[in-house]
Amino acid sequence: MDMMVYTFLIGFLLSIAWFIAGGILYMNPPVANIYRKYEDHPGMKKWDNPIKYLVTMYLLGVLIPCMIFSFVFYFLSPIGILPFGLILVGVRIIPRLIDMWIQTSYPNKILAIELINGTILSFLASFLLFVLHRAFYSM
Repeated sequence: MDMMVYTFLIGFLLSIAWFIAGGILYMNPPVANIYRKYEDHPGMKKWDNPIKYLVTMYLLGVLIPCMIFSFVFYFLSPIGILPFGLILVGVRIIPRLIDMWIQTSYPNKILAIELINGTILSFLASFLLFVLHRAFYSM
């Protein structure tokens, strides 16, 4: 198969894993309770339609970045799990966290959850990219 097809397929598979892992990290009872506590906070956006929220989150917040991650990983290969995970944290999680802290009134607990979960998801993505690229490109 062509490199482009493999890389898109890997990005798609990564997006599914990211979305499921993100659901587990953000919807588990302790974290969900913290978010519920702040749902009326003025810094928190309300979505009336949960399906629209999930579709928007998947398409814009997960699928597109995962496609980009897959192509960047391909062009940076060979690169290890730790360096690529640090790149993802450095270019996606830290700047977003700083922007949220500076420009919004998000509660600090929410920001801490974003940092922790975003870091976990970044290293999970790095690991999966490493495994998937090796599996697909060794065929």
